[in-house]
Amino acid sequence: MIKNKRELKELVVLSFKYENEFNNGYIKYRDWAKKINNILDNYEHTTTRSLFTSLVKDKIFEKKKVRKKILYLFNPYGKVWTDPYENYSGVVSFD
Repeated sequence: MIKNKRELKELVVLSFKYENEFNNGYIKYRDWAKKINNILDNYEHTTTRSLFTSLVKDKIFEKKKVRKKILYLFNPYGKVWTDPYENYSGVVSFD
């Protein structure tokens, strides 16, 4: 197991880039923690939380508050993320 925190961060960021996680949009911490645990094969909450917090401080993740929830976007690229369903009304018209 890798003990160096910098190497863990690099491994997580490279895995997320490979999986193109930017396209998933804003999701909860719980989902990001599950993905990090799968990558690192680690199920210690303290390790996952400290790693995630350091990634947020390094601006690898963007934070967004929606109502009472805090959502995170994996964005090491500095791109602007637009929701593909933002203007979707859900109404189908047959003209």
